[in-house]
Amino acid sequence: MIGRKLVTVGLGLGLLLGSAGHMSAAADYEGHWAQKQMSRWLEKGWLKGFADGSVRPDQAITRAEFIALINQLAGLTAESKVKADFSDLPKTSWAYEEISKALEVGIIKGYGGTIRPGDPVMRQEAAIMVSRMMYFETGSTEVLSMFSDKDQIAGWSEADVAALINDGGMKGYPDGRFAPEQAMTRAEAIALLDYYNVTSGGLQSVTISHSEGLGSFEPGAVKYYNNVTVSGYDVLLQNLKIFGDLVLEEGIGNGEVNLDSVEVLGKVIIQGSGDPSVQLKNTTMNQVIVQKNSGTARLVTEGTAWVKALSVQSGVNLEEGEGTGDGFTDIDLPSGLAAGIVVTLNGNFGDVNIEAKGPVLHLQKGSIRTLKTAATATGVKIELDEGTTVTQAILNTSTKVTGAGKVQDAIVKEDE
Repeated sequence: MIGRKLVTVGLGLGLLLGSAGHMSAAADYEGHWAQKQMSRWLEKGWLKGFADGSVRPDQAITRAEFIALINQLAGLTAESKVKADFSDLPKTSWAYEEISKALEVGIIKGYGGTIRPGDPVMRQEAAIMVSRMMYFETGSTEVLSMFSDKDQIAGWSEADVAALINDGGMKGYPDGRFAPEQAMTRAEAIALLDYYNVTSGGLQSVTISHSEGLGSFEPGAVKYYNNVTVSGYDVLLQNLKIFGDLVLEEGIGNGEVNLDSVEVLGKVIIQGSGDPSVQLKNTTMNQVIVQKNSGTARLVTEGTAWVKALSVQSGVNLEEGEGTGDGFTDIDLPSGLAAGIVVTLNGNFGDVNIEAKGPVLHLQKGSIRTLKTAATATGVKIELDEGTTVTQAILNTSTKVTGAGKVQDAIVKEDE
């Protein structure tokens, strides 16, 4: 089970599940088994009826519509970096970005080049999507033996169907069937998502202060949040999956924040002043932005930690400790970085791209695979301590390189 606070997922539901209309006194969902859930969503404005006043609870819901609803529940609102490439999904389709977002975080995978956005979503397909969104640990499928049609549940969906049955999110029919290949209705979709959004609380956003811990401290267990804000020091985040952003605020000061086995799908933003230390152990981050008012942030990776992209907008020390992870893959010093800012590196780094004027890049230990300066990056100073290596430097402007380190291959492209 995930968080304990309600996430409003009404945005887009009216568009996805019908155009606005006033419900008639004799609504077509009255007496329906899902009347309670549909009434709740109608009252909250998360679901709207069709122009004729109907809700059509037993009408099938398409794969694209269901994917869009899951994105809302998971808090996937930012534009996806991964773009869907399916032969049956034109870029002009309303569902293109929704499917791209779900693809990026692994909720969907497609069918060998197609995604079938207009097809009804089968019950076992819905189970897989929700299981992936919830990051369920799949295990025994013994619970499926209760269904008379258990042999019709596809092998590729058994573990996920069992996970939702065990969690209480899905049930079978009164006649003993699960009906894995049956199209999911609008009512079934609302009931399923209602369970994880209203009954269980949905994905919450939280703010924590100093000397606190957040997450799961049981081996193998993971907790899920939308956005997390850290406003103090001596904070431990452990066994978390954050679907939105992680923000480290002013209150950290010169203190320390530890992340152990954390995955952040959105951005990690480091703010405030002082010289904080952020320890990243077995942690994966898509994008980190260091934008402090003053001071220098220290980021240390160890274990399987991987920071895919880091934007330096204020002083920072980056260190790669012991481990098998990729560490810091792509480091960017953008044009807005103030002159004289020092970026210190210890470890084996991927690509470092410099667009800023006048920064100081100090490689104290280790290596840089590719160092590139843009034509606008004037006044750059590169300091290479003894024993350090830059495999390839692509210099598009005059760059001062000092120290006993080595540049194995230099390509100079100064203006003629």
